[in-house]
Amino acid sequence: MNRANPSAPGFWPAPTKLGNLSAVEVESALASGPLDVVVALGALEQHGPHLPLATDQIIAEAVAEAVASSVGNCIVGPVLPVGSSSHHLSFAGTASLSDEVLARMQVEIVESLLSHGFKGIYLVTGHAGNSGAMSAATEALDERVVSFHDWPAQRTAIHEVAQTELGLHPDVVGTHAGHFETSIMLLLRPDLVRLDRAEPGFVGPAADASATLRSQGMAALSSNGVIGDPTGASAAAGELYLAALVGHVVDGIARYRTERAKVLQ
Repeated sequence: MNRANPSAPGFWPAPTKLGNLSAVEVESALASGPLDVVVALGALEQHGPHLPLATDQIIAEAVAEAVASSVGNCIVGPVLPVGSSSHHLSFAGTASLSDEVLARMQVEIVESLLSHGFKGIYLVTGHAGNSGAMSAATEALDERVVSFHDWPAQRTAIHEVAQTELGLHPDVVGTHAGHFETSIMLLLRPDLVRLDRAEPGFVGPAADASATLRSQGMAALSSNGVIGDPTGASAAAGELYLAALVGHVVDGIARYRTERAKVLQ
């Protein structure tokens, strides 16, 4: 199957973006049949010495676009560019929202979209730190909203691809600015990757990294802000990683739509 991202030529076809439509065009689209929206959450935070602050936003938007193209009857909604990143604030340039504010933003955006007649809303994230706010938002919304905030499940999908297709240990692949994020950025925005500055950071079990991040912040875990080893990253690996992330969401949407169809029968 030909999977890829619209940001890279030859991959998934470019989907319709809500922000590019006029109000009249949205009304027409909604009148034509059931239409869903995928909303991406990113972050503005450090990603080591070699990746841009917007890495999570770029990846989240790419996943959203590929998902919308793959599942059909779905458009790309707004992208939230700042997330919950307090554990990165010791690094210059990072901006952060509290979980309460981020959750409220999601609720109000989603309620606005649902009020116009969109049938389903899918929340996807490029940043694990958004998971708590996404969970809280989902609890405040109804069953028309599906949130893909199970970061351990997404991490598992990434690590399985790395082990089976690339022969890489999960510790090397990492979870932040390591092999997998650097590879996806080489696929999507190679112009923003400074490979000459890439260097290993914390290389160890993901569970240990998560525990330290939550309790002490990134600087206590990795002085350069990297988890994993990005030095062997490649665009080819990025294709595999991106397909794994997209596949995880596409499969979840398929299950949701099957259940929705049963309810409507």
